[in-house]
Amino acid sequence: MKRRFELRAVKEAPQERDLAFATVDDGVWETKYEDLYGTLDFGASSAQGPRESMEDCAYVIPRARCGFLFAAVFDGHSGFAAAQYLSEHLYDCFSDAIDEGAYGPECSIDERETGGICCPVELSSLLADSFRETDQKLLSWLQSSAPDDEKNAGATATIALVRRDKLVIANVGDSRAVLSRKGQAVDLTTEHRVTGSGPTVEAEVHRVEDVGGWIEDGRVCDVIAVSRAFGDREFKGDGAKSMLQRGVSEEWWDQEFADSKDITGNLLEATPDVVEAPVREDDEFLILATDGLWDVVTSHEAVTMARSDFKKRKSAEYIADRLTKVALQRRTEDNVSVVVVDLTGKDGWTKPKQKNSERWKGVFGMGN
Repeated sequence: MKRRFELRAVKEAPQERDLAFATVDDGVWETKYEDLYGTLDFGASSAQGPRESMEDCAYVIPRARCGFLFAAVFDGHSGFAAAQYLSEHLYDCFSDAIDEGAYGPECSIDERETGGICCPVELSSLLADSFRETDQKLLSWLQSSAPDDEKNAGATATIALVRRDKLVIANVGDSRAVLSRKGQAVDLTTEHRVTGSGPTVEAEVHRVEDVGGWIEDGRVCDVIAVSRAFGDREFKGDGAKSMLQRGVSEEWWDQEFADSKDITGNLLEATPDVVEAPVREDDEFLILATDGLWDVVTSHEAVTMARSDFKKRKSAEYIADRLTKVALQRRTEDNVSVVVVDLTGKDGWTKPKQKNSERWKGVFGMGN
């Protein structure tokens, strides 16, 4: 039986960390960042939709490193294990990378968080490194600790580091980040797929084929619809051998076809595209969402709806919930996770203030 639509927001208490500043202490934030950047209003929403299980997750840390709000949407497949792991570890890996790469005397005292850790840091390469490192740790964890039916799980990820002066977006897979610039929708991500046309699709197809893979029916090896993802151990390293044999056992192809394939590298990768840009005066808000929203709502429609609600003094939380419900009303066939971040602050539209917790994680059926 299919489950009915349901929303659940799980607000976690801060956790103890051995490493400094997995999140920024409130006292540090108020001293260093409150006057400079302020606290951004955000909303997050997750819904299972018509799927038999929930594999999406939305995650927000409003007071993150270097004055940023950290927001992410994770879209799992072949189970929830990979998306859950990313929600628990990707930010920490990013934070650890800041600790490892941001010491030194080159920054002034007022640019430091504590103990010599310097902000700003070069974020594009740091994010790419932390994505790849997290993927390696995830693959090891899936092999050793995931339930047997989720050892081949994977997940896409779109994350945003947001301040009033700066946006940094990193994307792996087919979720999307959209900026409202004076009411116009600006896509900040490109979906990593092997169907359709355009330079990104062509580059992804060539990368897959160069390591011995193939594209069939818009899918990598006729199996998976995205060309970049975390996890998916059957499409990385030696795992491809088991994917080829599974195809034989499932009668997707015969043994002769499997024997003819010489896969020499990763068919999927977790290297993100990273966009780093200043926030302009006419930039209004940011929407992150999994493809369960974008399959039925265009970027322009989402921005138009959200902007209308902001002008009616609705909160970002209200708008995230509304976008999720619109996707369900339009009969999306997928799970949906949405994060909305207001960039305007007190000088923009006035709206009710939301009590932002240390972390926000929205999932349905977590741990099932």
